[in-house]
Amino acid sequence: MKKTIGRCIGLVCISLACQTLIPVAPTAASQSTTAQPTSMDSFAPESANTEVVNQPVASTALPVPQPITCSDDSCLDACLTRISDTIPQTSYQALTGAYAENEINLNLVYYDVKDGQLGEPEFLYVPDAFKQFQNDTTTQRNMWTYASSLLPTEQLKWIERFEIFSSSYYGGWVRPGGPGHEDRSRWVLSIESTAVQDPIGLTYILTHEYGHLLTLNADQIPASDYYYTWHQNAAICDQFLLPTGCSKSDSFVNLFYQKFWTNIFEEWLADVDTPHVTSPEEFRALVHEFYKKHPELFVREYAATNIEEDLAESFVHFVLEPKPAGTDIVAQKIRFYYDFPEMVSLRQHMIENICSYTGQ
Repeated sequence: MKKTIGRCIGLVCISLACQTLIPVAPTAASQSTTAQPTSMDSFAPESANTEVVNQPVASTALPVPQPITCSDDSCLDACLTRISDTIPQTSYQALTGAYAENEINLNLVYYDVKDGQLGEPEFLYVPDAFKQFQNDTTTQRNMWTYASSLLPTEQLKWIERFEIFSSSYYGGWVRPGGPGHEDRSRWVLSIESTAVQDPIGLTYILTHEYGHLLTLNADQIPASDYYYTWHQNAAICDQFLLPTGCSKSDSFVNLFYQKFWTNIFEEWLADVDTPHVTSPEEFRALVHEFYKKHPELFVREYAATNIEEDLAESFVHFVLEPKPAGTDIVAQKIRFYYDFPEMVSLRQHMIENICSYTGQ
């Protein structure tokens, strides 16, 4: 299973802690909404030299393999292999020119979600080179069908919007919905347009993002003022204080902090959060150096980004790997979720649906 997950590391997942897309006013000509990256992102200019293509090259429809009845962890690898043969994969023409040479993050289309069902697509303004991704609504709906199958109804209720974006670096993210993206009772799930080309990688991305959704929603962190800092302040919050609110005492993030982060949090603040950076590359370099100091504490380097990513990465291994038996910190972080019966039940639900998914 570790080899399988290793194939997905190139599809780095990002959450609300790492990136926010800020909407801007629609142009008079298009009456649509585009999005601008924050200062942490690089964005190729519209005038870049690109090959104009409006449709995907091909979509490969696959015969649906028989479902696998999964009663224990021994079926995990077989179920993920089966997913690669189940989800239709679309080929696209490669971007050229500046779009191929620079880091790109561009919103393409979104769907409102009600009772787990997608509404009609709302297309945003994009340069012509990205219309092949934007117009492929069949693939987008296929991704949602798979994504929505992995969560039970009581957890799927959090998602109010499904977005598709194009990126040269990120595989997906989640963020709170509502004005200012501060309402933790409704969430936006965003997936990169070409993620379907690697169904195992897509499964990894979705599991990671659901790790955020389940540990950072309004049941875990009630509505409150935003503090915009990771520095702890007991006068404001007796539990773990996030930039986005005060966690509950029995929340996953507070319990995870108390168990695994109290001894390294101040060091992480000094090494990763405090230094001023002017590019994503500089920030990733800080994370890399911090991880090099403590590789034994994290399931992989990206988990060292912050406690939210550590929670999400540990959740991925909790769901997609057998229960580890070791006494090391990484094994303890993965086993952390086994202390919660609702998480064990959720894990079984996700595995069963990966194993039995037919695309219907």
